[in-house]
Amino acid sequence: MRITIIGSGYVGLALARHWRREGQHQISLTTTRAARLESLHGQADRVLLTRADDPDQLRQALEGAEVAVFCQAPRGDRLVDPGVYRTTYCDPFVALQGLLQALPALSQIVYAGSGSLYGDTGGAWVDEDTPPQPRDGHGEVLLEAEQLLSACRSPQRRVCVLRFGALYGPGRDLLRRLTPLAGTTRAGGGQEHCGWLHRDDAVGALAAAVQQGWDQTVNVVDDEPCTVAMLMARLADATGLEPVTWRPHEPDAAARPDRRVSNRRLHQLGYRLQHPRVVFPRLVALDDALLGAVSARAAASGRRRMNHNLHHHDDAVQRFLNALQPGTYVRPHRHRRETPGAGFECFVVLQGSIGLLVLDAAGLVIHSQRLQAGGPVHGVELAEDQFHTLVALSPDAVLLELKQGPYRPTEDKDFLASFPAEGTPAAAAQERCWRALFEGDGR
Repeated sequence: MRITIIGSGYVGLALARHWRREGQHQISLTTTRAARLESLHGQADRVLLTRADDPDQLRQALEGAEVAVFCQAPRGDRLVDPGVYRTTYCDPFVALQGLLQALPALSQIVYAGSGSLYGDTGGAWVDEDTPPQPRDGHGEVLLEAEQLLSACRSPQRRVCVLRFGALYGPGRDLLRRLTPLAGTTRAGGGQEHCGWLHRDDAVGALAAAVQQGWDQTVNVVDDEPCTVAMLMARLADATGLEPVTWRPHEPDAAARPDRRVSNRRLHQLGYRLQHPRVVFPRLVALDDALLGAVSARAAASGRRRMNHNLHHHDDAVQRFLNALQPGTYVRPHRHRRETPGAGFECFVVLQGSIGLLVLDAAGLVIHSQRLQAGGPVHGVELAEDQFHTLVALSPDAVLLELKQGPYRPTEDKDFLASFPAEGTPAAAAQERCWRALFEGDGR
């Protein structure tokens, strides 16, 4: 089959690669940027520099094609310009209407549209028979584009409109996009529903529409239109990040439109989603954002330090971030367990610089070690039954600590009684003395 894909952006290029791997079709691919031509060679049988709103260039791209797949999208920061939306989505279909008689082989047109034209329904379900109610100029342009394309339908020519949900996938990682919201306080309750779609299912639905000759409008979204609050709670559960705090009685000026888009027709057509719901990998990224957030909480704490647990208290291995700010006092202690050797503790500095002091039972320092993210010593493993303390030698110092679990608060630490308790003037003076031991050590 001879197929022309108009637009080599996020979806168009992935679709071309999909069909190229199958090797069953002759694929033409267009781009509006001359700088991309070289990189696109090899992604299709033919690559053309084409402005789809230019009738001559569009005719050249579609000449001899049996199927046209329109995957055009605005570029860069022009995404928010309604005028660019019209040039991108409407003008190509105006040009196409004037070319149809010159394109006798063209038997199907497939368009990658958007479900955003449904507008805000207050959380009510919508399907393909629901009259669109665009809430802004962008939605009005998208609706007009569909109407222009529908006028291209004839007994000899099928027209399929796929209304996509919000796209995510490789290069648009949802975990990375949502992580900055973790631990924030947000106005509203996050009860607006959102419909997502993985890029692989956008490609799969387009391919199915061509293979099966769809001639209708189809919503292509995942099976679960979850709320923003549900999505963020799922993120926190999977990654261990701080949940969002919602203020339901405070109006949210930036609230998303609330609609639940049904994909029943998609299922009736026999398409089965590869990604029926958003799933976050169960991982915690120990990135700068997390280290910065824990450090900020340590700075705001009266103790000048803060833990961020990666474990549950009953886990066999305790693992957590420990952020320390200069001035924090860690009372000397050791760890003992019933199983010999299980009282070890491992420290690895991820950010900043920490001073480790090992003491004997009389409270005398028998070893000092600077640990810092830039080396030369990044961390140590300390055997059980060793009295020790830590001092922060730089602001925002963060350790990754590992030790044997489960955690029992009353049994976890054996303190050296000769040292003052936390929060006392004597403790603050003692911390300053320990920190002074590392001054002038050449680092």
